[in-house]
Amino acid sequence: MNPCRRILHPRAFSHTVICIMILFSFFSLWSNSPDRAFCEKILEENRYFLMFLNSGISNFAKPEHVQIFQSALNEHYQAHKEYLSGHYKITHQHIRSSHLILKDLYADVIQQYYLADTQLLLEKNSAMIIESKDARAEHLIRLGYRDLKVAEIYKNKGFAHNKQQYSTKIYFYIDAIKYARQSKRYAFLAIIESQTPFEDKDDFKLQTYDDFRDKSPKEKQTDFERVKTRLTNMIHRRLIVDNSEYFVHLFDNYDYIATQKKNQFDSFFKEK
Repeated sequence: MNPCRRILHPRAFSHTVICIMILFSFFSLWSNSPDRAFCEKILEENRYFLMFLNSGISNFAKPEHVQIFQSALNEHYQAHKEYLSGHYKITHQHIRSSHLILKDLYADVIQQYYLADTQLLLEKNSAMIIESKDARAEHLIRLGYRDLKVAEIYKNKGFAHNKQQYSTKIYFYIDAIKYARQSKRYAFLAIIESQTPFEDKDDFKLQTYDDFRDKSPKEKQTDFERVKTRLTNMIHRRLIVDNSEYFVHLFDNYDYIATQKKNQFDSFFKEK
């Protein structure tokens, strides 16, 4: 036997094993705790969830939904404070709580405001569009109904997804809102197209060669500005009747807060 070889006493050996196990347990817990980079990522993601929902809440929501939204905002605010203090585990807990609130709020907002309002907008104007016998307008209204159906599919996907994967459910709900908004945009284009007098349609306006040659370049307008201007003009000319708060929906379609509506996200953080 090698005289230099040490033989541990059984009790000392057991103490060594216990110490090693405790050490490994500590490192395991440390490695699984949320770190700074991860918390920074989920804070940014949650802010996107809140900002995306903000226009819908600000434009349409009832007081109870505004209150729920403020609860989600408060959890995000608390998470950011803990993040700045270096308390990453608590940061993650607050973000998780915000996600829990948001995934249910998104589902309610989609069903009660986006799907219901889009269906109503399409149904209220379908008869008028069909009676106009305008092929382009009929095509646009069909696209509107198509995207409404796609929005319902994404809503159902979010609802059926794993109940513990909050952020994935929210992303499905975001897609549902995007398609509902697109459906409303098609509805407005169909309304405008169906009620624009034949002689006012850009494709059929009569003009002389001199008119064409001297025509100044069109002022660059965003889609939002173009549709808003056309709707305003047609309502003032009494070619169409605003039967569904057109301009609130129009602003929301482009993620804007409508005139006279309170920006809930900005208001919450100004008060803080």
